[in-house]
Amino acid sequence: MRVTGAEIGGAGLAVSFGDAMPTAFPWMWLRDHGEDAESLNPGTWQRKVDTFAIAADLRGVGVETIDDGARLRVTWSDNSPPSEFSARLLAEMAGLTPGEDDPGAGLDRNLWAAGSLPAAMPSVGFDAVMSGDVGMRRWLENIHVWGFSLVHDMPASEEGTKRLAERMGYVRQTIFGGLWTLSAEIKDHGDTAYTTQYLEPHTDSSYCHDAPGLQLFNCIAFDGRGGESVLVDGFALAERLRAERPDEFETLTRTVVPGRYVEPGVHLRAERPAVRVDRRGRLLQVTFNNYDRAPFILPPDEMAAFYRAYGAFHAAVVDQRNWLKIRLEPGLALIFDNWRLLHGRMGYTGRRVFCGCYHNREDFESRLRTIRTAA
Repeated sequence: MRVTGAEIGGAGLAVSFGDAMPTAFPWMWLRDHGEDAESLNPGTWQRKVDTFAIAADLRGVGVETIDDGARLRVTWSDNSPPSEFSARLLAEMAGLTPGEDDPGAGLDRNLWAAGSLPAAMPSVGFDAVMSGDVGMRRWLENIHVWGFSLVHDMPASEEGTKRLAERMGYVRQTIFGGLWTLSAEIKDHGDTAYTTQYLEPHTDSSYCHDAPGLQLFNCIAFDGRGGESVLVDGFALAERLRAERPDEFETLTRTVVPGRYVEPGVHLRAERPAVRVDRRGRLLQVTFNNYDRAPFILPPDEMAAFYRAYGAFHAAVVDQRNWLKIRLEPGLALIFDNWRLLHGRMGYTGRRVFCGCYHNREDFESRLRTIRTAA
């Protein structure tokens, strides 16, 4: 993307990109967002401009395109050093190209129901992930596109789980620890995950202000029947609701739902809408865990609207046409996006032991950005 024209106006600069309509950039914004060495640290991208010292009446008095339209230079009415801007930044702000806020720029998310997944599940080998950037990138891109990835030929051990997890980034510490073991034989926590019963699909940590972005399960041992892991694409369900019942979708984006987790010595509580969107209206996070929902009350009409919308979403969540069932056995690990997918478990008999952990959302996104930039 290159700048093809720039015209000075009273309130700002009108910048053109090919046939697209010109985009207006206010003078204050331009002076605040220069990418030249006087305005921005080139190593850290930290702003060097004193935003609060910019005069309200500052104006641009000259503009020129440089590097064949790859950059733009503006000179100022107060004789301060010229500011330079990349066409990439300006096009991003104009909404013409993906921004650096999108770690999967150029990769479309594939929203799915069980019948729309490819015959070959998104998967990569443990050795491929561990041995180089090609396998690592494939692993991360699987998670971005599909919301999950399997890892086959996985060591059925705590040490193997740790090695895989730390390939992504540091392991997040929670009340369950860093690397944790999940089994009905463990009595350290009263959570329903530490049972053999059926678990309805849900997202984890609705009681955390910043819910973990990713969750990893590695099957260490399984001698029994049942216990299939269930995945549901919450983004697919939310987009379907937005298209078919927009009022109910809006209710889920507006209504703040509290979550809680209580055990001896612990009382966690946080709240956020069941569906969060970003400033452009794109889906950002689904939070749905009826097990951990805390009491709250709204005016009667709003409460009724919430129950209708929440019930409609729940009906889609438990509709098995939207489920993917995966039987995890030793040698197979699963990692999934806890901000997008709901997960559950079929009831089981016998002995089933998982080793797992959480990762922060921003660390996954950082790893994806850097490995795709380096390619």
